[in-house]
Amino acid sequence: MSQTERVILGTAGHIDHGKTALIRALTGQETDRLAAEKERGISIELGFAHYEIDGHRFGVVDVPGHERFIRQMLAGVHGIDLVVFTIAADDGIMPQTEEHFDILHLLGAEHGIFVITKADLVDAARIEEVRGDIEVLAVGTACETWPVLAVSSTTGIGLDELRLELSRQLAALPARDARGYFRLPIDRAFTLHGHGLVVTGTAVAGSVAEGDALAIRPGDVTTRARSIQVHGESVERGLAGQRVAVNIPGVEKEQAKRGRWLTDPRIEVTTDRVDCWFEVRPGASRPLKSFDRLRVYVATAEVMGRIILLGDRKELPPKSAGWCQIALDEPVLVASGDRFIARTEAATRTTGGGEIVHPFAPRHRAAETDLIPKLETLRTGRAPERMSAFLDLLREFAAPTEFVAQCLGLGEEGVHESAAASEALLPLPDDSAPEAWTTTGKWKRLETEVVDALESFHRAHPIAAGMDMESLRSRLRVSLPAKLFRPVVTRLDAAGAVVRDEAIIRRPQHQVRLDESESDQASGILRALEEGGLTPPDAKQLATQLGLGSSKTLELLHMLEKQAKAVRVTPDLFYASAAYAEAKKLLRSGIEASDEITVADYRTALSASRKYALALLEHFDHSGVTIRVGDVRRLRTT
Repeated sequence: MSQTERVILGTAGHIDHGKTALIRALTGQETDRLAAEKERGISIELGFAHYEIDGHRFGVVDVPGHERFIRQMLAGVHGIDLVVFTIAADDGIMPQTEEHFDILHLLGAEHGIFVITKADLVDAARIEEVRGDIEVLAVGTACETWPVLAVSSTTGIGLDELRLELSRQLAALPARDARGYFRLPIDRAFTLHGHGLVVTGTAVAGSVAEGDALAIRPGDVTTRARSIQVHGESVERGLAGQRVAVNIPGVEKEQAKRGRWLTDPRIEVTTDRVDCWFEVRPGASRPLKSFDRLRVYVATAEVMGRIILLGDRKELPPKSAGWCQIALDEPVLVASGDRFIARTEAATRTTGGGEIVHPFAPRHRAAETDLIPKLETLRTGRAPERMSAFLDLLREFAAPTEFVAQCLGLGEEGVHESAAASEALLPLPDDSAPEAWTTTGKWKRLETEVVDALESFHRAHPIAAGMDMESLRSRLRVSLPAKLFRPVVTRLDAAGAVVRDEAIIRRPQHQVRLDESESDQASGILRALEEGGLTPPDAKQLATQLGLGSSKTLELLHMLEKQAKAVRVTPDLFYASAAYAEAKKLLRSGIEASDEITVADYRTALSASRKYALALLEHFDHSGVTIRVGDVRRLRTT
């Protein structure tokens, strides 16, 4: 597809300033589809059309201009690439002109045309007066370089010049990046007889093909793309930057209402706390302060939130900007770089808006002196720098590839490309099959924490072989799931920071040293095991028999195990090495006599209770000596 086919043209401006009439004059299509709109002569809902120029077709979104329908307007402008901003020549700049302008500026609109409509109703002097007012409105924004054209949708004055300008700007627009997971904010859902539910919206990332698995977020609804249309024509794939209609089976209309997203199912996590760059517009009634309540609009969603200013700012007055966190009342789906609008709690005025920078922000602490620099890097840095800053800002030690791809809008390919370009990013479990990512800074802090925890343990328990893996993980301040901790330990072992003996972790230089008393206690335990033969006392019995604490008894037993003088069968049952060898010999003899052995047969061979026979058999199963088949054991052959 050509570049211009992935462009959305949108209108903005005060009610009755000729937006819908202009689209009708340009496209020959009527965007007011509701009976109430046609009866009242005003747009109430979003209107859609398509426009062909220079052999290319692209989407058109016509938004309502009335202040009571600002929510509908906000749902339509998020994906606009090229704005046609209308100001009626007779009325000039009106309240919704200013608010629509603020909204477009806050959403980062860069390309557009100011169109003075109804030019046939006024003289040239009035046109110039309105042109001067537009220049004042746009000063200091990206919109101040937009051309200003005067047209009449009734007589056709200026329409040819407008078409030429549209053609020029469309040809110069940068191509939309279609990488990343598919995301489409739903702005309309309707049922077609015989087909089921259809949802529409402007795709903001990725692409979707017929048959692709999809999800609706927030929520856990899963579906697929049965069929796809762009500009009313069936296509095999819809791309970012297009108005896309997707037929999704098995979904109720209520599950796909405006404000939700149709997404790639790998996008799973929603958020209720974001860090953002916030600009307060000149029309705000007062400065913005921490804990102010605002109504926040992201794509087609609307949710209440509370502001927390970051850094040393006490307030953000009108015409200023700064860092803040927004704690939302409900979860939303967002990615870094998404734009938002904030209005007063009563939705009477646009206060400001800006850019979501950290979509999964934690509650910040006053001691975070490097917070603002990291947020600035996350906002303006290159992809590898942004990924590093994002991971550093997370409370968790590492983040899965899919999560990073979702939050930064990079897609998995982009995550791997960013990591390859940065020495500050570390893959886990290793380079060959990365499942999660952390930073070298976090790794160094974790290594220091692990070393400190082990050395502290060794000082407190000098006769213990080391810490078991789960105990070590639980002592760390950083959040690290058990599944991820194993490859972390493996990497630390390979680096020489620790030594891993199965589930026991120690420092490389650690050696068990017994004083005279502990040596006597170990000898006493070993004698008791040897005297017990095939029915030795368990750890609790040994502790009682020798007058030792349970912790000390287990430490000495593990030491004897490490010295190969004892063998652990269960966590609290150990055998002297000679007795263990005898038990293993009896097992083999019993199985060789009849190819298999039962618990009862083995208990008889041991001259022991079922407790010992069962414990040994389960131990031999786990260690690969035997295999259980129903109620019998056989020797494992492979």
